[in-house]
Amino acid sequence: EVIMLQFLNISFIALVISTLLVFAILMYILYNKKNNSQVNKLFSYTMICILIISIGVILQSIFSTIFHIDPIHFEKFIYIGTCFLPVFLYLTSIAFSNTKINFNKKYLLLFVIPVISLIVLLTNDLHHLFYKKYSTNTSEVIFGPYFYVHTLYTYTLLLFSLVSFLRYSIKNSGFFSKQSILIILGSLVPIVANILGTFNIIHTTVYMTPISFSITILFYAIAIFKFDFLTVTPIALQRIVDRMSDAYIVINEDNRIIDFNETFLKKVHLKGADIRNKDFFELINSSKNLSLNESELKNAISKAQLTSKTISFEKNITSLDKYFNIEISSITNKNTFLGTLILFKDITQHIQDLNTIQNKQDQLVEQERLASLGQM
Repeated sequence: EVIMLQFLNISFIALVISTLLVFAILMYILYNKKNNSQVNKLFSYTMICILIISIGVILQSIFSTIFHIDPIHFEKFIYIGTCFLPVFLYLTSIAFSNTKINFNKKYLLLFVIPVISLIVLLTNDLHHLFYKKYSTNTSEVIFGPYFYVHTLYTYTLLLFSLVSFLRYSIKNSGFFSKQSILIILGSLVPIVANILGTFNIIHTTVYMTPISFSITILFYAIAIFKFDFLTVTPIALQRIVDRMSDAYIVINEDNRIIDFNETFLKKVHLKGADIRNKDFFELINSSKNLSLNESELKNAISKAQLTSKTISFEKNITSLDKYFNIEISSITNKNTFLGTLILFKDITQHIQDLNTIQNKQDQLVEQERLASLGQM
């Protein structure tokens, strides 16, 4: 009966619910091919770390209570997620701020402290550098000297992640936007909870960390998927490009449309929801208002990506009864490919003016020819 009461307490139930919630969000991202960007992949790794923590704590609670297994053994599994979660969250924030990051050796340095932490924890019985005394009740835990090294590194990465997310969100949407508020609230929950628990300011259990991080992931997920937190273009800039007379779209490395302006939507008579994250070549094959040669476009896009030069050509889109000068350029940042810009410059009036001039010239030539014949 005592065991049943322990598993029916609010904290344990909240942990199980939050674990299922994180798992559902993770499955949504993994099975949604439209969200296949680098940011979403790194965000998925972050959620996997939280699942490891949550599942480990659930197993720790069950097996240590029913079978009286030393809970420290489960802590060694839990810390696989605990050590690497701040690293993946930090990488997510960097990729988010820069749209994409080009991984190199310097990023491997971020994993040095987490790996050392795991080794120290796994060998804790030999030196007690991580825990001098372990308990599922944090107020009874006696930490070793290395624990504070690990904690300082973890909080530093979490702080950097928060700053990176906030800086980009505020720059794009403003401080009081829904995205920024969600990021602030989500980031503060685990930081405040862990600080209060670590310094015994409040009474906490092992359930606190996975539950607080699950709340963070929930807020981040809402910001990302509900409010388009991953949008690349700042709002002020978006308003400017929407007033451009030239239409444009941006596609990523998978040929999915990630950005466009209002002019493009008006030209092809479509809505933003109809084309965002849609495969560009599927769009031109299915749209009646965008009759373009798929093979010609693919060759031009490939050439632009390989040479980093702007490829341009004129095209008469008969379905729109307009002429366009299409310019294709590769978008890079510090030698990292971000996407391809396809610009549609409407030159219909220019072509019509040229045709008018040509017709008048032909008429003048014909009149002169007839006049010459008359003189003869």
